[in-house]
Amino acid sequence: MSGLGPVAWPPAPMRTERLVLREFEARDRAAVLGWFAGVLPGEPVVLCTQTANDYSMRLAAKLGFTEVERFEEWGAEQWFGVWSPVTPSG
Repeated sequence: MSGLGPVAWPPAPMRTERLVLREFEARDRAAVLGWFAGVLPGEPVVLCTQTANDYSMRLAAKLGFTEVERFEEWGAEQWFGVWSPVTPSG
């Protein structure tokens, strides 16, 4: 593994229709949101999860996501939220 060299963080932006975050700690997710706000200022981040997923619902609230809508899909209630970076006024 010594031949891998240094790894830059954050990684280069991914060119994809959507970004799926998995297996990150809460502090890592907050860091990713901060990084995202710096790379794409003003762009919102969206999140969709089942309302029955208590952990995801609590994490979304903790990270500052706000509810846009709830809807039924895959036989369960889904939650759709958005996070936008805080922009200084003035």
